[in-house]
Amino acid sequence: MLQYTGGTTGLAKGAMLTHGNLVANMLQVLACLGSARPRWQHPAAEGQEVMIAPLPLYHIYAFTANCMCMMVTGNHNVLITNPRDIPGFIKELGKWRFSALLGLNTLLWRIDGPPGFRQLDFSALKVTNSGGTALVKATAERWRSAYRVSHCRRLRPDRNLAGGQHQPLWPAARLGTVGIPVAGTAFKVIDDDGNELPLGERGELCIKGPQVMKGYWQKP
Repeated sequence: MLQYTGGTTGLAKGAMLTHGNLVANMLQVLACLGSARPRWQHPAAEGQEVMIAPLPLYHIYAFTANCMCMMVTGNHNVLITNPRDIPGFIKELGKWRFSALLGLNTLLWRIDGPPGFRQLDFSALKVTNSGGTALVKATAERWRSAYRVSHCRRLRPDRNLAGGQHQPLWPAARLGTVGIPVAGTAFKVIDDDGNELPLGERGELCIKGPQVMKGYWQKP
């Protein structure tokens, strides 16, 4: 699959993802979601979860979590085609007893404010997942205190184009960091000359794992 980069410098590049890359990352992300609560993705719950999908499925974040993870487990996605229409977004949420909400920092901050949002039924909500950009502390604390849910934050570096790390759930989460590696993934930090640096040093983060892409299409 050619997964084109977003939020990159210059023209978008086609990341070459193999069948093995996609399946490995799907299993890694399912393991992260499975830590939200004991009954999330429990065999008895398969086909009963409802995840809100307000992000475009052509982005690797929603493609993996919604298009792959929810379909392989037989669960339900609710696609929000225009999340910028906040009143329409809130109206659609009112139709569902949803158990998960995928989003990013800006979106989570914007929807928690307009009239009617806090009156929605959040009794089934187990996890709110934020990715794509930094989750600021104010947004995380606001959601945690208002809705009593677990938060898992993942960051996907442009160079591997699939989930590489995630934030542990509360209270172990450390906001302001990229979190810990997902299953089967190794990290190291190098300097400008490619030398590995000790813990605590600033440098370039390198990732090794079954989800790392083959390279960029026609761009060695």
